[in-house]
Amino acid sequence: MVLLSSQEMKYTEAPSVSFGIDLGPFFKVSRSLSSFTKVAVEIERLGFDSVWIPDHGIDPLPTLSFIAANTTKIKLGTCVLIPNHRHPVLLAREISTLDNLSEGRFILGLGAGEDKEMFGTMIDRPVARMLETVEILEELWERPRVAHQGNFWEIKNFSLELKPLQKPHPPIWFGASGPRMLRITAEHGEGCFGPQLVPQEYKKWLEKLRSITRGIGRNAAEITPAHLPFTSISEDHDAALEWLEPHVKWFLLWASQPPSSILQTLGYKEKWEKEADVPREAIERCFIVGTPEECVNKLKEFAGSGVRYFVIAIHAPDIESYFHSLKLYAEEVMPHFKGNGLSANE
Repeated sequence: MVLLSSQEMKYTEAPSVSFGIDLGPFFKVSRSLSSFTKVAVEIERLGFDSVWIPDHGIDPLPTLSFIAANTTKIKLGTCVLIPNHRHPVLLAREISTLDNLSEGRFILGLGAGEDKEMFGTMIDRPVARMLETVEILEELWERPRVAHQGNFWEIKNFSLELKPLQKPHPPIWFGASGPRMLRITAEHGEGCFGPQLVPQEYKKWLEKLRSITRGIGRNAAEITPAHLPFTSISEDHDAALEWLEPHVKWFLLWASQPPSSILQTLGYKEKWEKEADVPREAIERCFIVGTPEECVNKLKEFAGSGVRYFVIAIHAPDIESYFHSLKLYAEEVMPHFKGNGLSANE
């Protein structure tokens, strides 16, 4: 009889975890928007839980409406939508329409964005602006008529005719790192994307979120801990690393800038000044890359740190490789995380 250590037992039986696909990287290998139908149908057929569109390059809401018309059960989400670019009344109407068209399958993933010029207009105080938009959205969806006078928006006695199919409204998830966004998540969120690149840092982040949530008198288990990792998967480890490397070096360089502690966490003493300074070993440690077995082991580490929903951003060099990567995840990775009876927040 072989006795496993507690650490081995922890990672041998992974918690039950959901898997979604962030289609942002797919747009880089297929510039045809009509191909989104084909890939979304395949994602649904393979048994993934959801498909997500980021708010750059293309508009996520009409794209998800297009996908909704060609699928029947897969959840549809934004990862993440920046509400500050849109008038809240129009956004509420678009989301209500999408939720009804999809028969209640929409998840609203939100992020504050940055304090900078967008579309020729300066967006200042992004977190405060986002919070006001969220509060307006909830009022429009839940109340028959809304009058609002805030710091950013004024609404005079408006009634949103079409309400969302999901009651009281679609679940709202946030991309959150700092204390203000974590507080907003605790007050309004049903899910949250953690930004951490290594499992031990994710665990610390999740403990902060749960502490804040409990502090306002809410059950922390009501918020799904999610992670959105960049990934490349192949039967050949080196091929997967080669696919992923050009897409993430810039991200690691950006993520290593002060006040980030990622360099210290990874054990590097020298600051990275340019992309060429980012070692391959750091990519392998910070992202989900390699063979199916290697990807399973890395995902289990994150699951052991509390992740209960992965929205994976697959990078592949072409459409054929992308579809094969989906198949590898569905057949050789996801089965390790499904059906062992744990709830989504254990």
